[in-house]
Amino acid sequence: MADSLYGLSERALVLCEERANLLSSNIVNSATPHYKARDIDFHKLLQDASNQADALGVSDPKHIKTNGTDGSLPVLYRVPMQSNLDGNTVDEDIERKNFIQNALNYQVNLTFVKNKTDQIMKAIKGE
Repeated sequence: MADSLYGLSERALVLCEERANLLSSNIVNSATPHYKARDIDFHKLLQDASNQADALGVSDPKHIKTNGTDGSLPVLYRVPMQSNLDGNTVDEDIERKNFIQNALNYQVNLTFVKNKTDQIMKAIKGE
């Protein structure tokens, strides 16, 4: 039922949370030798969840595992624009930009879920 009410916004919130964890880890480790910047392909994972939910008719997109049997997300390693002598692939500017963009995506989806919930509550109260 949640899928029919909120669409993929609930799944998008979960993906944004996972992505925020990866991006913040990248920023924190920007000076760590040999650290490899990591990310997920947010749009592909959301599209996959949409396609799988449509194809299988599941009641909630979170019921579908995104990778393997444990439900873990496929993590990608960022290819650096410029190589670093210590082997670190984090570009702080790119990571900060991606973090801000991800935070905005999270806020948009959270607002959508809140508005939808408010509509449901008004309908229940007969307003």
